Amino acid sequence: MKFSRIGLALLVLLVFGIAIFTRILNQQEKKENIKEILSRGNHIVNFIALHSIRDFEGERRNFFLRTLVEYTSSQGLVYCVINDQTGQQIVSLLPHNLRSKIPNDIQTKSLAATGLPHQIFKVGGSGDTIYQFAKPVFENGEKTGAVRIGLRLPGISTFSMERISLLAMLSFFIISAVIITYYGFAQALKPIEELKGNIIDTCNCSGAVFDNTSQGSEIARFIENLKRSLVQFKDKFEKIKNENEDLISKSSVLMFEKKQVINILDSMDFGIVVTDIQNNITHMNNYMLNLLSRKLEDVLDQSLGDVLANEKIESFVLQHQTIKPGGSTGHIETTFPDIASEEVFRVSLCYLGDDGRAPIGKIIFVKNIAGEKSGEKTQQDFIAHISHELLTPLTTIKSYNEMLMDGEIENREMQKEFYNTISEETSRLSRLIRNLLNISKIEMGSLTINKGLVKTNWLFEDCVSAIEPSALSKNITIEKILPDEFPSIIGDKELLKVAINNILSNAVKYTPEGGTITFSINDRNNIVIYEVTDTGYGIADKDISNIFDKFYRSADPNIIERPGTGLGLSITSEIIKLHGGKIEVQSEPGKGTCFTIILPKNEQAVSCLIF
Repeated sequence: MKFSRIGLALLVLLVFGIAIFTRILNQQEKKENIKEILSRGNHIVNFIALHSIRDFEGERRNFFLRTLVEYTSSQGLVYCVINDQTGQQIVSLLPHNLRSKIPNDIQTKSLAATGLPHQIFKVGGSGDTIYQFAKPVFENGEKTGAVRIGLRLPGISTFSMERISLLAMLSFFIISAVIITYYGFAQALKPIEELKGNIIDTCNCSGAVFDNTSQGSEIARFIENLKRSLVQFKDKFEKIKNENEDLISKSSVLMFEKKQVINILDSMDFGIVVTDIQNNITHMNNYMLNLLSRKLEDVLDQSLGDVLANEKIESFVLQHQTIKPGGSTGHIETTFPDIASEEVFRVSLCYLGDDGRAPIGKIIFVKNIAGEKSGEKTQQDFIAHISHELLTPLTTIKSYNEMLMDGEIENREMQKEFYNTISEETSRLSRLIRNLLNISKIEMGSLTINKGLVKTNWLFEDCVSAIEPSALSKNITIEKILPDEFPSIIGDKELLKVAINNILSNAVKYTPEGGTITFSINDRNNIVIYEVTDTGYGIADKDISNIFDKFYRSADPNIIERPGTGLGLSITSEIIKLHGGKIEVQSEPGKGTCFTIILPKNEQAVSCLIF
């Protein structure tokens, strides 16, 4: 009967203990959830508010939204709203069924807040508890907007499998502990009880009271010390827990910032390799990975020399082991014959340092400078070519002028010939300078086009009259094929004259004496076609694709022996493009060349001008 009462008491005590323990766990879980959501909400809203309001507009907005969704997808984010200073929403990640359920006073207080308030409200219908966090966005000391986010408080998992398992294990251990303790104390006290009985019997002190005052005092002191130790342990545990939460928050911040830095590095259009102080790779951006045709996981923690396989770079890095962080190391130029044999790369090095400026790593920059090298060569060729083109007529002019001034030429006909040569060389210099100015204006986009009504018969006659003297001097016949009615176009007459005259002048220059030049104009389907055909030396197939490049001249001896800069056709091509037209070439060496210029008529504009 005694054991039945004890068992029943233990059962009641067990049920009561489990109920109390479950309630304590629920309260503790709710507190933890609230603490976690407060920490998480403050963390997220602080991060978003660090950005400028411009980061949420235009092209940056998509990058921000992708980053926000990626970072908060597992954080329980219900909504995120970003307003500008006027209250206008510029970012709204707000479910449709929640828009009308956020109380107006909460929205108003959030938009007017200057600190970091959080507010709590329940969603009607579902009964969900929403924690709203808000923070203003400042730029240059002025408020430019506000950020609002909402997080849902997770539910309490009372009957989760983990909770049931924990309670079952706890019940088992409690029952086991009680049974073991009961029988343990019973067995431990049995000798004492027997000893007490023996002493009483021996001393014949059956009425005496056994004094346990000293023993009780020791037990009380032990319990008090145990209680104090448990309180200290609890305080220490809470402190460690708070520090751990701070570390988790800082770790999340660092991971987010690291991801942003990696995204920035990967967006660079040159190679970046980051190593530790022992030259083991810790990061390589996408440009460099694509250049080497490698994957990031294949190069991490690998030696720089093994991955790049470039002795010149490895030697360059080793030579600057003593450079302080932030110091300049200069640069070298190298190639990667196995992967980009025709490309030239500039390699520079920078050391990373800690707070004490002790080196902790290196950054190697690898930039493709093939375009710069090509530009330098083009510039050098340009200077050499122009110097030659300027010096040749200047030398002639100077020599002839000195001979005339010294009175060395007394014959009137020869003097006249000298003056004509000086005039021709002066005109040649003038054309060269004009061409240089035009090509410079075209490349800078500053060439002014004064469009107006252009009558093609006037343009035709002006161009023919400009080349007739030089054609007559070579006994070249100019055949004209004219339409019954000349069309009109919209364009810049002076620039069009330059373009057509360049082609006609080339036709005269590269057609032998006694040859023929045919100049025709046609009106067809809203376009005007100018065609210049000569019986000159012609152009080889390999040269046709390059004749519109600046300073290009064929290696044909018939072309080389005649003066020229290689700018005329380049300028012609650009002028025709500026008028929305195109130029075509057909040629056969030894038989001649045909240039076709096609210009749009712009009939609507023409009719308006005529009207």
